[in-house]
Amino acid sequence: MSRLGFRSVLTRIRSLVFPAKCVSCGELLDARDEVFCRTCYDAYENAKQEICSRCLKPRCRCTCPSFPLGRAGLGRLIKLYKYQPSDSDLPENRILYALKQRHLASVFDFLARDLAEAVADALTPKEKASAVLVPCPRSNAAKRKNGYDHTVELCRALSRVTGFSVSCSLRRKSGGKMQKNLSGEDRRRNIKGRFFVKEPCDLTGKTVLLVDDVTTSGATLLECRRVVKQAGAARVVPCVIAFSGRDYVIRPATSRKKGKSYKKRRPTAETRSTN
Repeated sequence: MSRLGFRSVLTRIRSLVFPAKCVSCGELLDARDEVFCRTCYDAYENAKQEICSRCLKPRCRCTCPSFPLGRAGLGRLIKLYKYQPSDSDLPENRILYALKQRHLASVFDFLARDLAEAVADALTPKEKASAVLVPCPRSNAAKRKNGYDHTVELCRALSRVTGFSVSCSLRRKSGGKMQKNLSGEDRRRNIKGRFFVKEPCDLTGKTVLLVDDVTTSGATLLECRRVVKQAGAARVVPCVIAFSGRDYVIRPATSRKKGKSYKKRRPTAETRSTN
C-alpha cells in the first residue's frame, strides 16, 4: 500500500473513533464537510472574497502587499484573507489557531488547496518552473510548546498540491523574544540577524515562495526575504494565509502650479484703503 493510501485508511479509522468537529464552532461535521460546518464555511469564504481597497479584487485573488511590506518596497504578497485580531471567534481566525496548536492533517490540506489556487494566479509560468517552498522557521520555544513546526507542515501539504519542492535550508538562531509581545519597531530589532541559510545552493536562481501563517508588522518576512536574496534566490514572493493591518494604497500627491502660492496674504495698506 502506498503512503497516501495508508494515510487515507488511517484518516477513515480515526474519523470513526473520533468524529470530526468544526474547528470554529465545534459542531459535528457532515460527511461532505472537511474542517468547517456549512455556516462557518460560508463566513470563511466571505472573508476571502472581501474586496481589496487598492486593486478592487477579492483578497484571495489579489497580490497587493500590506502597508508595512509595501512601504518597505515589496511588490507582491500572496494571501487568502485579512486577519481580524479583535475577534478571536471568527472562523478565519479559529482555523489559524487549529493550524498552530492542533496539528490536524485536514486543516493543512484544506488551507494548502486554497493557497495553491492563489499561488497559481500570482506566479508566471517561468516562476512556477523554478519555484521552491521555503517555510519561515519557528523559534525552538514555539516548536517545543506545540510539538511541531506548522509552517513546515503547511509547506509539505502545499507541495503535495502544487508539485513544488520544499527546502528547509532557511534556519533560525536560538534566542530573542516572542514577536507577538513586541511593537513594530521592537520586532524589527528583535528579528534582525536571527535567520541564516544553511544550504544556499538549494535556493540559487530559484523563485522562493516564503511561506508563513500571518504577517502583521512584516518584520519576519522582510528579514527572511533579505537573507534568502543574499543566498542567491532570483526572486522572493511571500505567501501567507492572512495579513493584519492596512492596505498599501498609494495616494496621489496634490498637484500645484509652479510658482503659485496658496498661503493667505496679509492685507497691506493699499488693500485696506481700497476696501
